[in-house]
Amino acid sequence: METVSSSVHTRPTPDHTRPDISVLVDKEVGEKGGSRSVSEGSLTPSDTEKNPCGVVDESIEPPYGWVVVGAAFFVQALIVGTINSFGAYQDLYVKDMYKTVSTSQISLVGCLTPAIMNLSGLFTGSFADYFGYRTSALLGSLIMTVALLMTSVSSQLWHLYLTQGALYGIGGSLAFLTSITIPSQWFKRRRGLATGIAASGGGAGGLVLSPVIVALLAKVGYRWTVSIMSLIHLVVLLPAVALFRCRIESGRDRQKRMQREKASMTPEAREALEAKEPLRRVRILDFSVVKEIKFLLLFFSIFAIALSYTVPLFYFPTYARLNGVNASMSSLLVGIINGGMGVGRLVLGLAGDHIGDVNSLVLSMVFSSVCIFFLWIFAKSLAMMVVFCFIYGFWAGSCITLVPNVAAHLCGIGRLASVCGIVFAGFAVGILVGSPAAGYFLDTLGHSTNFLPLQLWTGCVMAVSSIIAIALKVTMDRRLFAKV
Repeated sequence: METVSSSVHTRPTPDHTRPDISVLVDKEVGEKGGSRSVSEGSLTPSDTEKNPCGVVDESIEPPYGWVVVGAAFFVQALIVGTINSFGAYQDLYVKDMYKTVSTSQISLVGCLTPAIMNLSGLFTGSFADYFGYRTSALLGSLIMTVALLMTSVSSQLWHLYLTQGALYGIGGSLAFLTSITIPSQWFKRRRGLATGIAASGGGAGGLVLSPVIVALLAKVGYRWTVSIMSLIHLVVLLPAVALFRCRIESGRDRQKRMQREKASMTPEAREALEAKEPLRRVRILDFSVVKEIKFLLLFFSIFAIALSYTVPLFYFPTYARLNGVNASMSSLLVGIINGGMGVGRLVLGLAGDHIGDVNSLVLSMVFSSVCIFFLWIFAKSLAMMVVFCFIYGFWAGSCITLVPNVAAHLCGIGRLASVCGIVFAGFAVGILVGSPAAGYFLDTLGHSTNFLPLQLWTGCVMAVSSIIAIALKVTMDRRLFAKV
């Protein structure tokens, strides 16, 4: 299946410098007094008149962009907050519902959700670029709502694999990719701040949802808790995604426009269009970006961080209880990690506007590794646990949310959802491997009580991700303090 490319590049690379015949088409139509229509998910009427070729002036940052950022904040809050609060459910699964099942098997439910959410990005990114961000996010919202309703009636662990894990992950992918990448269409100079605000919703959502879920589980029970969460998804997500609006055309809208314009062209212009046709089309799954060494370094740095990213989120409640912390406070510590993530995403996103997004990514990965080796291993008291949870969340939370900014820097914004989908697919594989591997180290080497093997695994793979991120920075600019 092929679609018309809608790439808009701020920093073209050799693979993206080919001439776009749409300029010739629009010139021809303009001379004949043609006009282009505006549909959901494309330009506003005023933007259309100023940009007949579909090219957005990124130096202009319209005020409506902040409405989009606010809507993306709430989408991120619910999706990421729900996923990062899985520790509250896992605690119940381990202690009550599935006592005879190993920790690694139960943790697979929690890691399936972000794994499938990100792995689905290979397809949902292209879906969003072609059908429009609002359509993609709306479909995802409905799927997540249904997934939670089905989770509430699940009675076996494999049911949770399919509902809370796989189905919620697919719906989350459709809405997550759009909400994390759409701010980049509205901002360039303040892209880091805008994306940071949107992404900080994930931390804020986790900070709020984790204790709420624990309280609901205690008061109304498991099934009613999940049903209430399903209703919250419906009530919050539908109004939020209704506010999504893109500044560039979806692939479907552009394809229709080009077909109309081709029909109204002179024979000479039509011949030129047909001669250039292969240059205007890309496959629905376009992997040409993987030929770029800079993209590959970004991809593998994110893959490496994924091997350890969710380990503290999933295992810290168990670690805290083994060190004398009660169940409610253990779950609250996960909320503190999420709160730190919210603050860190905002601060490092803003920092990226000043020191460069790649530099911010390097800092987040390096200090995440430092937190594991020098804080978690020595966190035996409640006070030290609180310090670790917030600082780790502050640095680790930005490792993923800086990806759209770095990807836009490397590849442009025209296919941003598709490009990020490839990166997040690598993140998914890392999660799928990393969390069960950590559970294996805990169960076998640590005999379910000694967390040191798990902690060493987590810190080492984070150190590897830091080295790869540093290689990306050096590849882009060898100067130590260069803004990249």
